[in-house]
Amino acid sequence: MKRSTNLTLSEFRVGLIVAVSFLVGATVIIAYGKISGIFSRQVELTALFRNVQGLTQGAPVRLMGIDSGYVSGVAFVHFQGKRYVRVSMHLARNRFADLTAGTTAEIHTQGLMGIKYVELTSGKSSDGPLNPSLPILGRESNSLGAVMKSGKDVVKNMKDLSRSLSSLVAEAQNGEGTVGHLMKDPTLYNNVNQAAKNLSSLADRIDQGPGTVSKLLSSDELYRRLDRSLANLNLLLESARSGQGLAGSLFNDKKTAESFRDSLARLDAILRQIQSGQGAAGRLLYDPATARHIDGILDRVDSLLGDMKKNPKKYFTVEVHVF
Repeated sequence: MKRSTNLTLSEFRVGLIVAVSFLVGATVIIAYGKISGIFSRQVELTALFRNVQGLTQGAPVRLMGIDSGYVSGVAFVHFQGKRYVRVSMHLARNRFADLTAGTTAEIHTQGLMGIKYVELTSGKSSDGPLNPSLPILGRESNSLGAVMKSGKDVVKNMKDLSRSLSSLVAEAQNGEGTVGHLMKDPTLYNNVNQAAKNLSSLADRIDQGPGTVSKLLSSDELYRRLDRSLANLNLLLESARSGQGLAGSLFNDKKTAESFRDSLARLDAILRQIQSGQGAAGRLLYDPATARHIDGILDRVDSLLGDMKKNPKKYFTVEVHVF
């Protein structure tokens, strides 16, 4: 009986050792980033984010997709008067040499399980080396949750659009609204059909009829006249461009152009004087007294001419001398 008890205790000890070994192995696998970096030289970096999107301590840190370190801590801080989340990272020293002052940090999600990690992206080589004592400003990235939320919004909008289209189609089929009237009312079809017939008839009359449009379309003489007119216009423009004639002088001769402008200016001044009632022409057009005086003179002249026709002897004396 004593021997049986000893065997049971030994089995319990063996099971305990196996369980502890399993727990240690699991811990090593989970914290592989830390364990692998214990014996390697590391550089401590910090990054500031407005939102870490659920990033936790121990999350991987990757440089251009390659595991290069791990997150050692996450805490709230105030920087330049604003509140940020500081992410402390341990990065392998051999990876630190690949970072520049323009390095950026983003938080990404791996797979559907939502595993968070920090992705470092090095800047240009001309930016110079990265100072590990200065924080890296993190950039916002499209998380899986944001993408899924955006997808839900798109699906909702598609559903709303589908319902609106279904309602519109139903109204059109029932003859409601403008589209429904256009689909159900035969007047539109009749009008379109009649318009097509009228256009066809007009085309036949133009093609075969003796009208003006038909002659314009079928006459070769029209084309020749139009061609000659365009040729003459082209010659006129060429003459003007070369400085020949009055148009050419106006376009190319500075003195002629200035003289023409002066003449127009003087003519404009004369017209302004006439419009303001100055001078004889202005008084004749705008002064009522002058107009009445001239009308009176014309009336007297007309009366004189009429009297001369009726009584020419009063004004003309005819003497006849006989030699």
